[in-house]
Amino acid sequence: MGYPQGHKELTRQRIVEAARKLWKSEGYKGAGIDRVMKEAGLTRGGFYAHFKSKDDLLDEVLCENMVRDGLAHFEAQGIVDLRDQKEAVIDWYLGEGHRDHPEEGCLLTTLTQEATRLDQKPRKRLTSLVTRFARWLKGEDEKSKGYAALSLMVGAVTLSRMVDDETVSERILQEARVEVKNLLSKS
Repeated sequence: MGYPQGHKELTRQRIVEAARKLWKSEGYKGAGIDRVMKEAGLTRGGFYAHFKSKDDLLDEVLCENMVRDGLAHFEAQGIVDLRDQKEAVIDWYLGEGHRDHPEEGCLLTTLTQEATRLDQKPRKRLTSLVTRFARWLKGEDEKSKGYAALSLMVGAVTLSRMVDDETVSERILQEARVEVKNLLSKS
């Protein structure tokens, strides 16, 4: 008597989701295979039936189209116009909710410092993610600065989480929102 059809894929997805959640809040080095598997409700031994290494798991986490998945959230709220989606993404990304709940946020804000010490395969995936996100922010406007906007967004969230003064933290996010919107609206 074996497992039902699709069990292995569902288990793999549980591992990916657990890793994504932990690495968003604690970073890649902060949560090892044992923690990821415990979060997924599984034992460490089962990990190797799905992945060769922790880096392979990271590659899988990054492989999924996180930009597309993020947009699905806004589309479900009825925000389908691209301009409105960008506005909503910027407001969410540079908002207190993203700052206060990294486990629900963007991996870029937690992996930025660790990325230089990762293997080449995950770094290639991160580069692809950065490029896709920056291009999406920029859109068709060749004069718009998608990479600068993304850099400001990631940096602002990182700094807002770091400081111990709520007023300063909110000011960082607020000023960054204004500047990112300026960067992306210039023609």
